[in-house]
Amino acid sequence: MTQRAGADTLTGLQVLVTRPETQAEAWAETLRARGAHAVVAPLLTLSPVSTPEAKQAIKQCILDFDLYRKAIFVSQNAVAYAFEWLEDYWPQLPIRIEYYGVGERTARALEAYGVPVTAWQSNGAMNSEALLAAPELQSVAGERIVIFRGVGGRGVLAETLRGRGARVDYCELYERQCPGNAAIQLTRALAELNETPLIVALHSGETLENFHQVRQQLPPRQARRLGEGVLLVPGERVTQRARELGYQRVLTAENATDPGMLATLERAAIDPTLLQTDGTHDCD
Repeated sequence: MTQRAGADTLTGLQVLVTRPETQAEAWAETLRARGAHAVVAPLLTLSPVSTPEAKQAIKQCILDFDLYRKAIFVSQNAVAYAFEWLEDYWPQLPIRIEYYGVGERTARALEAYGVPVTAWQSNGAMNSEALLAAPELQSVAGERIVIFRGVGGRGVLAETLRGRGARVDYCELYERQCPGNAAIQLTRALAELNETPLIVALHSGETLENFHQVRQQLPPRQARRLGEGVLLVPGERVTQRARELGYQRVLTAENATDPGMLATLERAAIDPTLLQTDGTHDCD
């Protein structure tokens, strides 16, 4: 059972928070309110696409928005960037479009813009595969679907929907990058941490990749300290990637939401052996 906010459910844990800067401090404060020692070192940054070609592609997609039957948003960031464009060109949104969100936070972000959400997930994996299981996305042959996302990323949504007969377009709104000062940020963060077990919270596969690359740029002692930490990641896909990269101490949260990640941290606080053993631990 999730304990009330402010309860010391994470006392004794120290957590390295790596979310984008705009989101990191709020989550760090949530951890501190529960007794954790949380230090911020962002390993992911988001910025709108900047080339004329990329902007023109977005504009054309937005102008054609009324031609789509379904609109899928992969994240709350995709919602924010998309509606900056939609509100410029569609003061009143077209009718007969169904809106879908990958995960609860994405759905809530859509609802904040007054948009009814046809399907999303309130628990479980909250990933593309979970959304694709929605009944409303099974019979889509002949339908036009637009997916709002960042540049690149996984292709499972489009590939699966195309396999079901839909015509799918991407509207790629922003770029995800590793901050240029990530190594400096990690070095400073380590200086604020003690030698007790360290949990590195990584909210996505891309953040995991950035963490691995930046860690290799650090002096051996610091790189070793981070490598000896326990990685907290969302879902089995990211866990498997962490194992491929050589990390053996992994805590698997059900999803990347705050409640999902917090629940796994609380289990680790209750059972410290999860932080002390060299084996991989999955908290389902």
